[in-house]
Amino acid sequence: MVELMVVKDYAQQIAEAIATVVKIDIEIADHNLMRIAGTGKYHKGVGQSMDRQGYVYQEVLRTGHQFVIETPGHHPLCTPCKARGNCTEKYEVVSPINVDGKAVGAIGLICFTEAQAKLIIENQHSYLTFLTKMAETIALKLKEQEFLAGLVSANHYLNSIIDCLDEGLLTADLEGNILHFNQVAQRLFSANLLTPRRNLHSLFPSQIVADILNVTENEDEVVEREVHVETKKNRVQMVLRALPIHGEDGMKSIAVILRPFDEISRIVNRLTIRDVGHTIEDFLGNSEAMCQIRERAKVVAASKSTVLIRGESGTGKEMLARSIHNLSPRQKGVFMAINCTAIPESLLESELFGYEDGAFTGARKGGKIGKIELANRGTLFLDEIGDMPLFLQAKILRVLQERQIERIGGITPTSVDVRVIAATHRNLEQMMAKGEFREDLYYRINVIPMYIKPLRDRKEDLAPLCENFIQIYNQQLNKDVRFLSDGFLQRLREYPWPGNVRELQNVIEYAMNLTEDSTLTEEQLSPRLRQIELSDELEGFNLETIERETILRCVQTAEDSVRGKEKVAKALGIGVATLYRKLARYNIR
Repeated sequence: MVELMVVKDYAQQIAEAIATVVKIDIEIADHNLMRIAGTGKYHKGVGQSMDRQGYVYQEVLRTGHQFVIETPGHHPLCTPCKARGNCTEKYEVVSPINVDGKAVGAIGLICFTEAQAKLIIENQHSYLTFLTKMAETIALKLKEQEFLAGLVSANHYLNSIIDCLDEGLLTADLEGNILHFNQVAQRLFSANLLTPRRNLHSLFPSQIVADILNVTENEDEVVEREVHVETKKNRVQMVLRALPIHGEDGMKSIAVILRPFDEISRIVNRLTIRDVGHTIEDFLGNSEAMCQIRERAKVVAASKSTVLIRGESGTGKEMLARSIHNLSPRQKGVFMAINCTAIPESLLESELFGYEDGAFTGARKGGKIGKIELANRGTLFLDEIGDMPLFLQAKILRVLQERQIERIGGITPTSVDVRVIAATHRNLEQMMAKGEFREDLYYRINVIPMYIKPLRDRKEDLAPLCENFIQIYNQQLNKDVRFLSDGFLQRLREYPWPGNVRELQNVIEYAMNLTEDSTLTEEQLSPRLRQIELSDELEGFNLETIERETILRCVQTAEDSVRGKEKVAKALGIGVATLYRKLARYNIR
């Protein structure tokens, strides 16, 4: 509650006005018995405490009722006073100043002559009513101050809330004149552009301003546009949203909200992909190859260079890419995965690069941001890059070299800060020889090569992978499987695993659904695994197996280049073209 001291100047004016009219001195005290106003002999005592003489005032404040002292100095309330029996006052009327039923002060009418006292006695009712009305006038002033203080506090609180927003917010009247803006908007624009009464035309292009003001004509249409804002430091890409602000008698003004694309991307990433937070330790396996991959991933994660992950389908290329991203300084940014095979060729370009408003028939009004822009300050994962059309390979090469993109139908390049991780199961060297993959792009993405061996070449990883999948499905299917029978494990070791880890996961899920015991046995395996004949002593003489292992050893000892392939072919006694065919046949990198 506002203190009576706040309106002391007003109280002094009231006291002087009353004293002038009735020719009797007035004093006013607050609830702490501090004199805040006075006339005559009390004027010099304004600001001083009345606790040693204001015993009548204490009673009025305690009871909240008007009090009349006809015999000052002899009344029982005057007993503690030092001037008792020798008081100069002849008559006293004190009224409480009540606010919301509580006495916050008191106003007193003090007579020092018999003539003054006689006048009050003869017209007591009129004077008591008058003094009560004066007390109510002071109370109303106090309520007014309290209301104004509440408005100021509410306005300050509202401004604090608005300034806490991450978005830039400004309001404008129906002609586009700026009325208010928050601190974020103030930081975006220079001081001479963003000032009250300046027009939106000083901030945005004419068409954008026209769209903003159009919200006054069609309130049901959401005005949402992409804008480039020239800030104090650089050019920032933002989403602009305009909304009407209504008053009691209709639309009063327009709110304009500005949010950076980078912030939108981080929110999307945080809310939609937070459950896919793979770490490199989730990349299971005890084989030497998997241990090396985990160690290399930890090293290359800190780099900005492009990574090319190669391996067959189902080996976990995307999981490795996510692990590298989550280890990197970009982990708080977006991990944007694009499968170049899953998206039709006719749509892939617009998905990657976006398009401007009206770029082609059927383009969404306002244009569309591409996945590369959304991945700004994050990681762009291009899965199955070997299936990307040649014309797009050239545009991706420019992104890697220039760090800029240009939307379909656009004329202004936009700078992007993305780290590219590519993946493929295809033989890119063979594709280059056939003209199906650009050689310059190959060398640009193959800066840090990583290869995930197929599961058939690292059978020692079967056990930890099975344990992990069993734990997952125990929880999902409410099972209690803890063991694998020898026959079950033997079947897994004999199977070639063309679908790699993804296929193994499906096999374990299938078996877990069928079992009712704590051990998985051969009976729970899918038919294709049960039909495999277990190996015998002659298995080691399989010609294809011997040929594949021989080629693999030769390739691993040679350098990864065209010249290296020529040396391998010469050592094996076959032609280069034959070597490429056998590499593709045996899925050898």
